[in-house]
Amino acid sequence: MSTLSRLGFSDTAAFALETAREAAVLVMSILPESSTEKQVRLKTTTDLVTRADHEAEQLIAARIRARFPDHGLLGEEGTSTDGAGPCWVVDPVDGTANFAHGIPWFAVSVALEDRGILQCGVIAVPPLGEYFVAERGRGAYLLGGGAAPVKLAVSETADLGQALVATGLPREPERSRHVPTIGPLILRSLEVRIMGAAAIHLAYLAAGRLDAFWEPGLQPWDVAAGVLMVEEAGGRVSDWAGLPLRSLRTEMLASNGPLHPAMVQVLAGHAAASP
Repeated sequence: MSTLSRLGFSDTAAFALETAREAAVLVMSILPESSTEKQVRLKTTTDLVTRADHEAEQLIAARIRARFPDHGLLGEEGTSTDGAGPCWVVDPVDGTANFAHGIPWFAVSVALEDRGILQCGVIAVPPLGEYFVAERGRGAYLLGGGAAPVKLAVSETADLGQALVATGLPREPERSRHVPTIGPLILRSLEVRIMGAAAIHLAYLAAGRLDAFWEPGLQPWDVAAGVLMVEEAGGRVSDWAGLPLRSLRTEMLASNGPLHPAMVQVLAGHAAASP
């Protein structure tokens, strides 16, 4: 019996984990290569893509089509198939800028949603050999390193002044609007981290390593697995006004729960002051 089976997870979640592991091995094999060998290029003025992004997405897509031929697929690099039922949401390399520069801080994110409800998700952090796995109603766990699975739980930090919070730098036009929100939280929180991978930010929030995360301009593949992970670990995810998310393409705020009102207050104050 597999580790996930012993934890009560479904075969579908186990498939997501195994597929993410395969993609992680592929991506790590490319990491040491030169920029030329990685085929680093710009998708937009601030958005990179590499050979690893395409090859990992192709691998994941092939595994999904073989196992679930009737499922849809939404991949960051354009691998998409329509379907009225379950749909896999895939980011083959979240943190491509880090990866392209040889910085070992990136993730593989694989999630399954069915009619708008997230069902399971895996966030692999290949350089650390960490695998964060969540399934609706079954909790979230950290696997890796040969150690026993660790059940994820968000932190209990209730004072924003003691909170380690994280954000990202989206593409324009969201970037210019977002940057002014960072200063107030640098002043109000313990510290702010910008680590370049939304999926890892959310996984670390679920694990209690971070206390809150906010960013606009996100895409479903950036956050699908992470949103479920935070919720299953006891955290809260909303828009910047504290309202339930209506879409994964929005301004997102995720926290341990106790910090949510303070984060909403800071972000609302910025919104009120913005032109």
